[in-house]
Formats: sequence, C-alpha cells, structure tokens
Amino acid sequence: VALQEEPPAAETASADPDAADTEETLAPLNPLPSRLDLRFRVNYGLAQGEQTLVWINEGERYTLTSVAAATGLTGVFYSGRFVQTSRGRITPRGLAPEAFWDQRGDKLSTARFDSASNTLTLTPAKGAPRHFDYQEEVQDVLSLFFHLALTAPPPEGLLTYTVFNGKKLRTYTYDVRGEETVETELGALRTLHLVRRTDVDGRFEIWLAIDRHYLPVRVLRSDEGSEMELVLESISP
Repeated sequence: VALQEEPPAAETASADPDAADTEETLAPLNPLPSRLDLRFRVNYGLAQGEQTLVWINEGERYTLTSVAAATGLTGVFYSGRFVQTSRGRITPRGLAPEAFWDQRGDKLSTARFDSASNTLTLTPAKGAPRHFDYQEEVQDVLSLFFHLALTAPPPEGLLTYTVFNGKKLRTYTYDVRGEETVETELGALRTLHLVRRTDVDGRFEIWLAIDRHYLPVRVLRSDEGSEMELVLESISP
C-alpha cells in the first residue's frame, strides 16, 4: 500500500536561522539537478527487490521520496511497500529536514523538526507523540544521503551526524575510508567509501559516486544477523 495522499506541506519558518551563515566562509554546495531518480536492486539473502529514491529540488526547498517494493521481501518491507518521505530546506550548510513520513503497509508515522526550539516530535502509528531534543544540525535517514552529496567531499578522518532513524535520534560517526571502484549497471564507478562505526543499530556502509554528484551507488546495512545490500541500477536524468 503506497501513500494514499500527498503529505501536508511543512510550515514555512517565520525566521531564517541560517542567516548568520552568510557571515561565515562556507564551501559552496555541489550543484544537483532539479530532479533525480535513482533505482536500486535490493539483495536480502537469496531474495531480491527494488527501491527507488527520488530527489526534487525546488530552489530553497527539497523533497525526497523512497519506495521499496516487496518483491520476495515481504518480511523486510512489510505489506508490499515501504515508503519514506523527507521534506525541508536547502541551506548554505546543506539539508535541513522539517518533516519526515514513514509508511509501512497501512501504518504511518510522522515526525516534525522544529529548528526554533531544536525539538523533534514523532507521532507514531500507535501510541502517544514522543519528543526529542537535538543540538544544531540534524538529518533523517533519507536527507543524510543527499546532504552528503551536496557537501562532498568530506574531510578525511571522522564525520559525526545526529540522525533521526525513523524511531529516535541517534548520533552516528563515520570513517572516511577513501576511494574505491564499485561495479554497477552503469559500469565501474569511482566512489568514496564511508563506514559507520559499529553500534547498537548494526553495520552501515555507503559508497558515493565521485563523478555522479557523489550520489549513493551502493549501501550495506546489517542488523541482528541479517544483511541488506542496495546496488545502483540506473540514474535519470
């Protein structure tokens, strides 16, 4: 079951908390097309599926939507489809999410980011709303992919981000492992390999295509003994 209707538009902030950034020396963001469609093959054990990731750039705002089909992966993607949407602002520092939707079958949860109070409010599919405090910048599991693309290449060493993983806020630290070649349907691609330091959320590795806007072309995730791999099949345009 896909999203039944377009999520409501996030409220426009009454003040721009990034205005002070203009007084700082910030590296320019990498340019991205106004729309990108990425299609991945999903490997989960002996089963396979498909995941699409759509980026829409509307000037100072963005929308990201991920749809994973349940082809042979019902146990992973719940009732046929797993849909996530992130919306927010494009700032001089990168992406600043304002709203996040997570729909697994007929269960929908929503999250709102209030940059004025640095508070995230999660309204789960069941139960009362939950509130989380955060400091300064925060990403969600979708926005992080394109935040990395916009701000690449990162400095060598360690990267630390506060990320909303769909259930709670977590602080993740990544090692920048350097350049590697990844074989894809688009051929051999030069990539930058990032590895999240092992924590209770399991393993996470990502390869960003250096000559393709630093977009993700391979992702490895593992949790409690199960491993999932996403490998890029196409990018359009």
